[in-house]
Amino acid sequence: MELKGYGGSIVVINLSTGEINRKSTNFALASNYIGGYGIAYKLAYDFLQPNTDPWSPNAPIVISPGFLNGTLSPSSSKVCMVTKDPASNTISSWYGSLHFGAKLKWAGIDGLVIIGKSPKPVYIKILDDNIEICDAADLWGITDTFDTVDVLRERHGNSCSVVAIGPAGENLVKISMLFIDKGTTWGRAAGSTWGSKNLKALVVNGTNGVEIADMGKFIGIVDNLFIRAMKDPLRKEWKDKGLQLIAPLWEQAGYISAKNWNETAPKDIMMGPLGVESYMKHKVRVYGCPTCVAPDKHIVKIQGSDSKEYMSPISTPIDPGGSFGARLEIYDINDCLKLQDVANRFGIDEMTFTAMVSWAIELFRQGILTSDDTGGIELKEGFEVAYKLLTQTRDNKDFGAVLASGFKDAIKKIGKNAGIYAYEIKGTEPDLDARGSLGIETFTSVVNVRPARDLPIGGLTIAKGRDPSFFQKVFKKMGYVPAERFDNIITPTGFDLPRLAAYYEYWGTILDMMGICFRMQSSSLWHIDTVVSLYSAATGIQKTAAALLKDAERAFNLSKFLNVREGLSRVDDKFPPKWFQPLKRPDRGEELVMINYFGEKKITLEDTEKMLSDYYDEHGWDISKGVPTITKLKELGLEDAANELSALNL
Repeated sequence: MELKGYGGSIVVINLSTGEINRKSTNFALASNYIGGYGIAYKLAYDFLQPNTDPWSPNAPIVISPGFLNGTLSPSSSKVCMVTKDPASNTISSWYGSLHFGAKLKWAGIDGLVIIGKSPKPVYIKILDDNIEICDAADLWGITDTFDTVDVLRERHGNSCSVVAIGPAGENLVKISMLFIDKGTTWGRAAGSTWGSKNLKALVVNGTNGVEIADMGKFIGIVDNLFIRAMKDPLRKEWKDKGLQLIAPLWEQAGYISAKNWNETAPKDIMMGPLGVESYMKHKVRVYGCPTCVAPDKHIVKIQGSDSKEYMSPISTPIDPGGSFGARLEIYDINDCLKLQDVANRFGIDEMTFTAMVSWAIELFRQGILTSDDTGGIELKEGFEVAYKLLTQTRDNKDFGAVLASGFKDAIKKIGKNAGIYAYEIKGTEPDLDARGSLGIETFTSVVNVRPARDLPIGGLTIAKGRDPSFFQKVFKKMGYVPAERFDNIITPTGFDLPRLAAYYEYWGTILDMMGICFRMQSSSLWHIDTVVSLYSAATGIQKTAAALLKDAERAFNLSKFLNVREGLSRVDDKFPPKWFQPLKRPDRGEELVMINYFGEKKITLEDTEKMLSDYYDEHGWDISKGVPTITKLKELGLEDAANELSALNL
């Protein structure tokens, strides 16, 4: 059967042998796993053996464009990569954007699997049907994440999309990432996986487009979505300020933390020198992904140490002030932007880096770390220490080698009960704080297989103070909570958080399979019936909402099983200890404690255990172990996984 709406092929590249195999995408893979998250995890299951070292040549890098990548569907540019995360040993999914997914789809590729290890530095070139492993000797150890794009575009054409690692990935820094087209990050802990294979970059330029089964119907749905998006009263502000728009709300809620999450950052700083007005003085222009309804990424100008201005991209404008600013008390937005630019060029995840440095500073003040441990560096907040540690982390040397190893390994290296001070879940710091709001975003950051992934779809419970009637309206509008469960989960007085989270995860999985952006101005447009209609128009395959939810459940359970096979279970779904301690707000003379969303009850450790049990129960999993059951896997058609689970005898 001819597949409409798809690229049409799965490509496997073996860097050890140089062999490149291309085969047709089969109907069962496309129909049951859709694209993006679904196809990527299915291929990961096919190619990854249990307990494989993340840096082993046998550990695959799997990439799948979201199904809607390369079409006119609004805000549908997310491309999924699945790797074994060296910082956490989880099988994790990572999401990039801009033009990369579309170019890959237009080259006819629905799934790309990279295995093996090249004996020398290389990059992969994909120009439609021309796929080649190319020498990267002139790039390795020389170009950063931005320079690499310039060199490869000069070599292969400006219309190419380029994803590259920087020196941190080359040096096997576990908190290293990739950068796409000098414009957006990808894979917060995947850079070293590429580096371990001697893979510097991937350059792609597909030109074949995507064949749509029913173009008239497809465009009709797309037009309606864009018309609705243009009527968004906040659209101009999203484009103007990007995620800086929500900075005042985050500050008010208590999400912007300092002193290793022991207190919130001062309001006069976060709304003053690090606030929106200060940031906007540096903003030069806006850019975004193809078909984005409200582009919100920015080019900013930075004052260099030589007093000359230079330009730098920012994918998430709220990050510099919230990371280098709040966590490391660098109260000059220009310095924060400068450090972010450095981290991006090195290929270091600034969010985990600043979280780890803030943690290390507390350890230093507690006497757990001393100058002997840090090579003579007095760990403290400020630009100079941050910059020095960035360079050491890039090189994976001196105290930077501790930071480069990620939370889990750093805790082991330091010892001395350092872990009790760490703000992390499965090895990565959560973006949000449940003491600010215990909602579906903070709860899913605990239970997700990828460390601390909060699934911020529309920011529904990130915003505090919403009435129960709001949630009844919104969840009916989105349509992904089954009718037979709706009244049990969404009630006139609130919602059942852990049980709601199960369906929220399936909705996130659907968006990730399709490649639809989570950001509020995009994700708020969608109802599950709209997604189904668009998929059916593109493919000619008639789906129902119930069938698509089942596809999402299948993919989600497969990703969970892959991690169960690696040894993860209920004991790994831990609320950070700091969430059970008061979060001080010195400038307000108050403290925040973890309470339920509607402010009715303080949450205890016992409460969270009950929440986890309810969450596993709603998924149909083994409550005591927090893992899928054999029955559930068989129900979803995952017979091979069910047989493996039976053999594991958990």
